Amino acid sequence: EFDGYFVFDADNILAPDYIEQMDKSFSAGNAIVTGFRNSKNFGDNWISSGYALCFMRESRCLNYARSRLGVSCSVSGTGFLFSEKIAAELGGWPFHLLTEDAEFSIDQIAKGRKIAYCGEAEFFDEQPTELGQSWRQRMRWSRGYIQVFRRYRRQIAAGILHGSFSCYDMAMTIMPAFVLSALSLLAGGALSVQQALSGSSPAAAMLPLLGTLASMYGTLFLIGVLTAAAEWRRIRATSGKKILSVFTFPLFMMTFLPIAISSLFGKVTWKPIIHRVTAAQSRLGSS
Repeated sequence: EFDGYFVFDADNILAPDYIEQMDKSFSAGNAIVTGFRNSKNFGDNWISSGYALCFMRESRCLNYARSRLGVSCSVSGTGFLFSEKIAAELGGWPFHLLTEDAEFSIDQIAKGRKIAYCGEAEFFDEQPTELGQSWRQRMRWSRGYIQVFRRYRRQIAAGILHGSFSCYDMAMTIMPAFVLSALSLLAGGALSVQQALSGSSPAAAMLPLLGTLASMYGTLFLIGVLTAAAEWRRIRATSGKKILSVFTFPLFMMTFLPIAISSLFGKVTWKPIIHRVTAAQSRLGSS
């Protein structure tokens, strides 16, 4: 007999009071609770810091904001808790698409449930540091979001029509960023081609495309600055690496676009991510 179940990866490290904090939220009546996702290896390189800032932004700027507005949050990867009642209703764990966390979130939100956020419950995981490995992982995520959207599009649409802001929020979360970014780059590229064909110099012809890229970089840079500033004390890295990360964060995020496009073609499967950082190596220990 269990009240609920935690979901973790084998490499996750928990803050000493993680379970205590999650239990407070669970005991307050929240059937699904997600915690704050931090990184064991923020300072390894631009890839690991990019992942970490992305997940911190999701916790701080999305889930925290959602909880303040009283709408549903979403789970991200691991570090979440759900009740025995939900497990019994589901008959186990029936989510097997390439992004099962997004699938679980949307399934529960479409059924009218609210996912709570507990920012005091901090857990740590290890991020990839090699571009090839990161590319494969994010290809899986991109294809997985498409799978989830296809499977749950009717439930999402029905929820939106019935006034569910959370269903609208999930629809905006899993698709439009890629679509809008792709359209912006296509528009900038088309203008550059048009100017080149009209006789403009190569430098002048490139201005529309470069302007689009500069605008994307500036927006992502601002997001990185705000996230790093808000979570400065929680980031386990030197001040220099924290500052450097806000400049490389836009580059990391902009690689999502070619990754998402490449995920539309060919076979995408789950492949294991190599983890090497222990608690001692990450200097987390029990602190």
